[in-house]
Amino acid sequence: MRRSAPPTNDELELTPNLGTASDNLADEEVSLAFPEGGLEAWKCLLGTSLMMLPSFGFQTAVGSVQDYINTHQLADYSIRDVGWITAVLVFLTLFLGVRVGPLFDRYGSRVLLICGSLASFTSYLLLAQCSKYWHFMLCLGFLCGISSAVITTVSIAVLSHWFYRRRALASGICMAGSSAGGAIIPLILRTLFPRYGWAWSIRIIAFIAFGCYLAGTMLVKPRLPIGRQRRVAIDFRAFKSPRLCFLAVAVFSFEFIIFGCAALLPTYVRYSGLSLDTQYYSLTVLNSMSLIGRVIPGFAADRVGRFNILLSLVLITLIVMAAVWLPFGSRNEGTLYAVVAIFGFGSGGWLSLAPVCAGQLCGTEEYGRYYGTIYGVAAFGVLITVPVGGELLESSTPQVLVGFYSAVLVVGLFSVAMSRWALLDWRWKWKVKV
Repeated sequence: MRRSAPPTNDELELTPNLGTASDNLADEEVSLAFPEGGLEAWKCLLGTSLMMLPSFGFQTAVGSVQDYINTHQLADYSIRDVGWITAVLVFLTLFLGVRVGPLFDRYGSRVLLICGSLASFTSYLLLAQCSKYWHFMLCLGFLCGISSAVITTVSIAVLSHWFYRRRALASGICMAGSSAGGAIIPLILRTLFPRYGWAWSIRIIAFIAFGCYLAGTMLVKPRLPIGRQRRVAIDFRAFKSPRLCFLAVAVFSFEFIIFGCAALLPTYVRYSGLSLDTQYYSLTVLNSMSLIGRVIPGFAADRVGRFNILLSLVLITLIVMAAVWLPFGSRNEGTLYAVVAIFGFGSGGWLSLAPVCAGQLCGTEEYGRYYGTIYGVAAFGVLITVPVGGELLESSTPQVLVGFYSAVLVVGLFSVAMSRWALLDWRWKWKVKV
């Protein structure tokens, strides 16, 4: 299938008002050319980062919460059983995102972000009161997952109104907000848990989230007219395209590893016999480097090629995981911090570049269908990764868990390479920008 060239800004300009309509109509004329910057665009981008910090950022730091409740309120449950709670949280965020897209097109960002923010704030307040398994499943798994699906999907989708050529960079900056949350929240909880206990610690997180949501909702706004209809759904007919099949397998692998590590890293540290501080600080290192990894590769990818940068990041991360983390990662804190930092940088690049790579596989009119299909499948990866990883960690050793994730990443590396090859019509070229 041949992709049409992306339209230029000149081609996307609407016909100017010739004075035949009322003055009010002139005010409603909207240029379809992408601004690629400007005060309003950067304000919107800042707002999306603020929205991502306490929503998706909480999910990247959820390992500190999971390990706490696994050793306190839910101490009678296995790691696998508690893992199902966080698995449902991330699964709903990804799986329901494809359903939020059409709502964004019809109602815009403001209404959805207000509803999602209030639901997320409420979920945190209720989470502070949880004491039983079904409490956590309802509040942390379902309510937080549904609200996060709304917030994260709208935050990413609204950037398509402002950026095209620089979309990889903009997406990386937006996702950097979640990395910032994943770095800050463990540090806050490490201080709050011993001092104030569970309930007030989570309430403080709730009010921090409320402040971010309030500022973000005021800054984020769409540029194109709302009320448009589009059909975005999981469409398995898209798998007729080999390039999509391989990228879907790659994204499944990436999401499986990333969220498995985010949820199980503190537990991995505990089973390795390292200190309590390392449980929290390792997540901070992971997400701090992920923040950098979401921005710099996006900047480079717009110039060197999205698939090229993604492939390089996966290869480097795999080498570090297999050659350093697997044999030496659990021996001392210094080695663990080093490998977690490199893993965080690489995985941050995977998250920000994979959706942009999906956009290269199809025409603009098919992007929603391709994106929805890929991440609808990947959602099942995050659903099973924490229970599977928890069972491995509990029944074997920390090294076995890292070895398992390394094997999954081999599948991801192979799949990215095959998708790139298919995109080039099965003519491998090393230096082409793709």
